[in-house]
Amino acid sequence: MKRKTRLDSQKAWMDLALWYCSKRETSRAGLLRYLKRKLRETSEGVTPTEETEAWLVAVVDECVRLRIVEDARYADILQREFERRGKGSRYIRQKLTEKGLKERIETLEFDPERELERAIDLATRTLGRTQFKKITDPRELKMKLLKKLVSSGYELGTAKRAVEHAIKNPV
Repeated sequence: MKRKTRLDSQKAWMDLALWYCSKRETSRAGLLRYLKRKLRETSEGVTPTEETEAWLVAVVDECVRLRIVEDARYADILQREFERRGKGSRYIRQKLTEKGLKERIETLEFDPERELERAIDLATRTLGRTQFKKITDPRELKMKLLKKLVSSGYELGTAKRAVEHAIKNPV
């Protein structure tokens, strides 16, 4: 049976925030979103007070001050992870915006050559899949590959160059 913790002090909210941050890296906005969700879950019909809302903001500010939550670090982690998974710059920017890191997007740098290399790698890996090996029409193959790369967040020009390279140089 799950034990409910009483969240009736700022210390209790800080403990909850520290527990959450120990499990996963998060952004300032993500931590505040989590704490507000917990506030809704624990209030059970009782309207949250302004004092409680102020506690949440104070807890998040304290976590930022202690560098437990750092948006720049989290943005870098997400960028590396998405790049490792073969995602393009458009996809990465969109996901960072969803995570509440919109102000960090301007500081991100995407090397066009590295972006093309990742797109070629994704196109080559995709060509190796069974469902793509079955396609005999070259035009259909190009269109499906292009669709895959664009939906993975690559710019159209980069995707076209990667598809041409992958088709000319199959592994």
